[in-house]
Amino acid sequence: MNGQLDNWEKVDDLGEGGQSNVILVRGLKRIKGRKGGIQRILDSNPWGTVMDNTRELRTGQFADAVVEYARPESPTELGALKIFKLRETSPQEKQEALGRLRQEIAVLVQNREGLSRLLDANEEEGWIVTEYFPELALENHPSKYRGKVAPALRAFRSLVETVASLHRDGYIHRNIKPANVFITNNDKLVLGDFGIVYAPSAPDRMTKSLERVGPRDYIPLWANLGERLENVRPSIDVYMLGKLLWSMVDGRAVLPRECYSDPELDFDLTEKFPNDPHMYAINRILDKSVVAQERNCLPSADDLLLMVEEFLSIIERGGQLLQDDIPRPCHVCGKGFYKPEPLRQDTTTGVLRIWFTGAQDHGIEKLGVRPFVCDNAYCGHIQFFHPK
Repeated sequence: MNGQLDNWEKVDDLGEGGQSNVILVRGLKRIKGRKGGIQRILDSNPWGTVMDNTRELRTGQFADAVVEYARPESPTELGALKIFKLRETSPQEKQEALGRLRQEIAVLVQNREGLSRLLDANEEEGWIVTEYFPELALENHPSKYRGKVAPALRAFRSLVETVASLHRDGYIHRNIKPANVFITNNDKLVLGDFGIVYAPSAPDRMTKSLERVGPRDYIPLWANLGERLENVRPSIDVYMLGKLLWSMVDGRAVLPRECYSDPELDFDLTEKFPNDPHMYAINRILDKSVVAQERNCLPSADDLLLMVEEFLSIIERGGQLLQDDIPRPCHVCGKGFYKPEPLRQDTTTGVLRIWFTGAQDHGIEKLGVRPFVCDNAYCGHIQFFHPK
């Protein structure tokens, strides 16, 4: 792919990083449409001196041309232009930037599901144009999924599925963070920025300095030892995905290290949203991803995907994790919570007697149960569970 930068016209600045500038641009078809609109405006000349039926026709043509020129672009007419800073760097830094560019092109040209589409590129000139997402990245919407476990897990699932596909083919992203995950109009998440992706088929690894580049607040300790990481494993991405999920549900961008369940700190979702039992499901996922030791982390996004799908299925069926310290909202009044009902002799386990009759016999069956009663004084709904 050897594109021409003249085929793209600047609309606005989207951001600047240490390695590149990102610019919102309109494509060639829209550029030509706007130029054609200007020409039609000039040709229509509704203020001319001719006083006949052509005046009305020209006025209509003028109005149409103005509307066509000035209308907002649709997302399909736009792109995100990333220009790498090749001239402003040292020879070594330039080589590293070119390496990032080549890696990004090599991955995006595959047109994988769940990745931003590559629209144009020129390796020699040091730029690429990718699909533009009007909703922008997760970092621009910190409250979009805050406190909303089911919507967050649905969107997160689409991202985990994408990363799992990459892992199956030997790719490891290594730069998963809210700034690199984009939102589509159907709430699916799209992964971008493949500059430091680990590609198994690459002829050469990037330089040592580049190996240490990554999202400081998202990279696990075992992958951030200040030196070249020789054995790059998918668990790096799993750790980052776990932190991203926490950020989506919490609303804040940064979770320090593995502090999501520390009772002394303010990062535990079950404490922040104490009446939502689904927060415990999120913590179960974090138990297997945001961990201090790699041996305790799920080995790949495929394993994480299975866990996400299991909990999402439970939640979408109206279920929840069953544990005594997890709140159980009443499904009748919607206000109270089920509490264990104490029985005689300081026990919470009782017996139901079931009488049955038949043609030849009748008798009594006993069934052990644990009663839970809604604590709303105007409800009092009872649920029974079999003791474990």
